[in-house]
Amino acid sequence: MPDLTAAHSTNGQGDPADRNGVRQTNSVRNENATSLNIEHNSDSPERCQQIHQQELDLNYYRKFLEELFAVMRDAHSDSVAQLVLLIRSGASNGEIHAALQRVQNGS
Repeated sequence: MPDLTAAHSTNGQGDPADRNGVRQTNSVRNENATSLNIEHNSDSPERCQQIHQQELDLNYYRKFLEELFAVMRDAHSDSVAQLVLLIRSGASNGEIHAALQRVQNGS
């Protein structure tokens, strides 16, 4: 990460060069974002599908972790202990997810 402290005056006056430096930094960020958008718009259909699948995977695992945390936080300690044992036994994600659902549903 660049050291931006040198761009700021030491007298606290905030001379125009400082503000211009900030504008240039924001301009560079906007150009980078525009460049990324252009690159994504020109991606092949296969690449778009890969990106979409990665988004689905990330959402799945984010929800999975949220459910795990909710159960660990809110469930009865016996249910949490059983879930920890299941995880430690090397259960698959599907088995753990099914156990999470059972605990959440009170089964």
